[in-house]
Amino acid sequence: MSQTDIGRMTEKVGWGDQRKIAVLIKRNQFPPHDVRIGSTKGWKRETIDKWFKEVVENSLQKK
Repeated sequence: MSQTDIGRMTEKVGWGDQRKIAVLIKRNQFPPHDVRIGSTKGWKRETIDKWFKEVVENSLQKK
């Protein structure tokens, strides 16, 4: 999954967008990428699903 794909996922649930994901990556508050092609980072679906449940869903439940 690309940063754009992840941004779209979080945007659908009202948690953030691609810019928020970019900030989290720069602050090392995001899971390490699983693959890199050139300068493009990518994540496995399993990695993002786990992160989504741990971070996004928990954050949304607190609101």
